[in-house]
This record gives sequence, structure tokens and C-alpha cells, in this order.
Amino acid sequence: MSTTMHTDYVLSEEMQSLVYWSGVYSPADADMDSIRAAYDAMCKHYTLPRDGKIEIHDFTIEDAKPAVNVRLYTPKNQQPPQNGWPCVLYFHGGGWVVGGLDSHEFMLSYICQDLNIAVMSVDYRLAPEHKFPAAYDDCLNAYMGLRDHAKEWKIDVENIIISGDSAGGNLAAAVAVNLQKTGHQAKGLAVIYPLLTTKFDLPAYEIHAKAPLLSREDCDYYLREYAPDISTWEDTRLAPLLAKDFSNMPESFIAVAEYDPLSDDGKIFSEKLTQAGIENRLHVAKGVLHSGLRLMRDCPEVQQMYQELIKAIQQMINRTSTT
Repeated sequence: MSTTMHTDYVLSEEMQSLVYWSGVYSPADADMDSIRAAYDAMCKHYTLPRDGKIEIHDFTIEDAKPAVNVRLYTPKNQQPPQNGWPCVLYFHGGGWVVGGLDSHEFMLSYICQDLNIAVMSVDYRLAPEHKFPAAYDDCLNAYMGLRDHAKEWKIDVENIIISGDSAGGNLAAAVAVNLQKTGHQAKGLAVIYPLLTTKFDLPAYEIHAKAPLLSREDCDYYLREYAPDISTWEDTRLAPLLAKDFSNMPESFIAVAEYDPLSDDGKIFSEKLTQAGIENRLHVAKGVLHSGLRLMRDCPEVQQMYQELIKAIQQMINRTSTT
């Protein structure tokens, strides 16, 4: 069956603005330092100054090998619940090659405030300096470190939601898939326009092959930077959609952007979870491009996606509290 290529997208003013500013902050050259500097500048453009309403602490999980840097957001001047704060453990997007503790503060500080919970972001190692499975290992180690130190950090170990967007959504789903049958599964999983396969053969990869902000060619570039050895491409730590079993997955929320080559990854993931009897909710953000999350304060469709994310996380937390 042939698919139709989208060459023209009818974008809202807000989405057009995102495309514009992404162009303004394009790198000077193909050097990785230039790429990261441009990305960091764009992230700063969309991040409001800290207002002192929440506690923010950077520290290192030393017992991870190698050690992993993290940032913990907690409600300010409040006593945690008796069992500790529910916590979202967040893995940032950026194609496994860009991003860090600052890149997603624009949203994570709001999750902390809006849900009155703890949020921890993970500064996993980046490609191409660190190849697969370095980023995955760091994220898994951060999760296990969070569990191990939960009492010390006043975190409710039974109330941890793994989350991430784009490549971070890949890492979050991969960690959850590989936690099955370990007895250490997270309470929930919440992913936003995740990359979940290495095959790039789902219809959206052709339909949205030349979508603004993320093309199929970009996907191929990021994958090869992170995992240049194609013999690893069917490893579920890299391609969680290829897992044979989803029966021990946590309750999940999956958001996808309509104009995104990755949009079918999340849809198929939702279908596989449903087939395995796992409670999950899929949200399709209409008219939204990959990376649209940065417009959560400005664009109604993205604001709705964010509200659905918040609602889903709250539901996961509530279910823990009542069981």
C-alpha cells in the first residue's frame, strides 16, 4: 500500500514560531560542540528564570558505575507524605547527542509544582563519545540508585514514574521493558513522542519523512551516532518496540505528535500494551511537530498534551495511594 508524502504542513502560528526559533538557533557548523551549543541556547530561550518556588538540588549518584549526575526538584517548605514524595524520573530528549540537566527544566519545574511531587532528571552520557548502551546504562543505574536511596531522599519507592521525550522516551520505554520480571518495575511509564524502533519502516516514517524539526534522515543520523554497530539494532535496550513480551509493563501514557516521523512508534507501542492487558492511554497532539513540547505555555494543543501527561501521572499516583 502506498503512502502519501506530506510536503506542506498547515502549522499554527505557535508551531511556525518554533520552527523559526529552531532555525535561529541552528549550529554554525557540523561540529558536535557547535550542535550542542546551539541546542543549549534554544533550550535557554524557552526556559523561564527560576522563581524560587521549588527546591532544586544537583548531585551525583556515586554508587552507579560510572557515577551519574542528577537534578532533584522538590516542593518547597513542605513535609513529604509519610512514605515520601511520589517521583517522576525523567530522561531528556535530544537524539542521544544533545541535552542535559538544563535542557528540560522548562517543563520539569512545572511538573513538580503542578503535581506537588518530586522530579529527578538524569544527565546520562551522550553520543558519539559514549556509544550504546551507555545512555541506557546510566538511566537504569539512575533508576536503581533512586530506589536504593529512596528513604534517604524522602522518595516513595512504590511511587516512581519513569518518563522521557524523544530519545529520552526511548530510554524510558527501554528501561521499563527490561525491568519486566525483575521485581523492580516502576509504578508508571509516561513517554512523549518516543523513538521506539530502529527499523524506521512504519508508515509515518515515509508520510512525515521531511517533517520540520525532525526528518527521517535526522532519525537515521541520531541512531548511527548512538549505535553505529547495526548488530545492536534489535536489542530491546535500544529498540523496545521489538520486545516479545509486554505483560509485566507498568500503566503507561503515550503522547505522539501528529506531524512526526515517530508518531507510529507510540501508536504501535500503545497497541502492544493493550494486547498484553496493560492499562495505557494514547494522546495524539493534532497539528504538533516533534519537539513541540517547548510550547507548553504558548500553544493550546501542546498545553493539552501537557495536561494529559499531568492527568495520567496523577492517576498512576492515586492508584498507588488507594491500593
